[in-house]
Amino acid sequence: MTRAKAPRGHVQIPRSLIYSPTHSALAVWTWAMYETLMPHALNGTRAPAIARRSFLAERANTSTTALDDARRQLLTPTQDGPYLSRSTPRGAKRSVLHAALRRPRETGERYAPVPAWTLDMVWAGRHRPAGTISAEAWRLYTAAVDRAHRNGKPTPFDTTTARLAAALNTSQPTARRRLAELEAAGLIEATARPGGWLTLRVVLEEDDATQTAEHYATHGRRHANPHRNPSHVAALTPLKNRHTPLPTTGTPQETPPTYSPPEEPPPLPAAGAYSNQSAQTPETGKAGKPTHHQQDRRTPTRIPRAAIDLYRALPPALTHQIPEHGSQRVLKAIAAELQHRTPAELANRITRNWDHRRYHITDTDPIRDPVAVATRLVRRGHHCPDVRCEDGHQLDLNTPCKACAQVTELKHSEPAPCLTNGTSTEPHSHTPDRRKPTSPARYPKEQNRHTIWQALHATRPATIDGRPYAALARQLLKARTDVEREAIISAHHTPAPTG
Repeated sequence: MTRAKAPRGHVQIPRSLIYSPTHSALAVWTWAMYETLMPHALNGTRAPAIARRSFLAERANTSTTALDDARRQLLTPTQDGPYLSRSTPRGAKRSVLHAALRRPRETGERYAPVPAWTLDMVWAGRHRPAGTISAEAWRLYTAAVDRAHRNGKPTPFDTTTARLAAALNTSQPTARRRLAELEAAGLIEATARPGGWLTLRVVLEEDDATQTAEHYATHGRRHANPHRNPSHVAALTPLKNRHTPLPTTGTPQETPPTYSPPEEPPPLPAAGAYSNQSAQTPETGKAGKPTHHQQDRRTPTRIPRAAIDLYRALPPALTHQIPEHGSQRVLKAIAAELQHRTPAELANRITRNWDHRRYHITDTDPIRDPVAVATRLVRRGHHCPDVRCEDGHQLDLNTPCKACAQVTELKHSEPAPCLTNGTSTEPHSHTPDRRKPTSPARYPKEQNRHTIWQALHATRPATIDGRPYAALARQLLKARTDVEREAIISAHHTPAPTG
């Protein structure tokens, strides 16, 4: 018996592929990607898709080698046939067609309707940023979706980490970590119950996932109230490190005494060991700094989903070189800019800055600091008091920025610096200038050339004594004032004394 058709925007993944022990989690994701890329034919069927392996590897943020291993698992024939087919065209520059086989609509097999928007949240490579999930966690999500749709409609269900681990053929610590990834991403809402049971609610809408992730980042996992019926309370058992209240068999000499001496209290701390105990909070140590026990328990900063989308929109040539700690810096910079910009406005800024930057990147001059370049693409190019100013244009009013005009006017209204040594440029100034005397200002370059040319032209008849023109030109260039220049010129005009 087959199920009803899945809603629009869902991928029908066969249950045999989800729980297959011979196929990895990346293989399940690859099959789902090929199924979504297959176009619709005229007769209602699906045609093979043309997709390069580099495209799928970039979508999964992994290497092409890992993707080839996943495709090889899907191409391997099983008892009911392979899950993927691949054409082998002859000749160079031929397109390779891929088709996802054993689709539930054709075979009638039971399937899990997984939302298609969750495929973009998978990060199969290393240095996974916040807000994304691994391929193994996404496979656990598909299994949870299948379990929630057992009765036709998505309903919460009770389970344990041991059952989740057994379903995916993994260990309990691994299943616990994958479930924590899904809770942090907002794809599953877990409620802890007494006895180690969990009530899981699968999130199928993107807006609901964002709200669930925010609640989990703020309050953590939900906990159900314990039973109030006294009959449901477990019986108290004696501790293992104490003697048993039951009589033991054996002779009186072998029977241990029923009396157990009280344990000695721990020794008192040294004087002054807790002198600052009242000034320290449970979360911090001295000087308000977190202790080494609390450093690993900090709540990570929540990055909005729009910042993650914009980070993925950065040029691949730049993001492939950014390390894990650098991606956190870039994500924080994007989140800070999103406080004053919409995602579309920030995307336009990134595109505009990258179009100007990419022409300066060559093989001889590569990117030396990709984190700095990515931060520069995100931030504004100039400082302006108006946060809605974008390159001198006010976005809200669609007019030139008035704050930039005021800053420019203030710069032009500042008094010009003094050009002479310790004297003011204003005439008849009797007030002494107490500022630090500056070095004498030289003439502009063109004026120096004109003055030197006139001096050489005037002293041409007076150079018969053997002094070259180059020496005179060097003397005029070294002169700083008009008085020195006139003294040099007059020395060349002075005739030689007669006998």
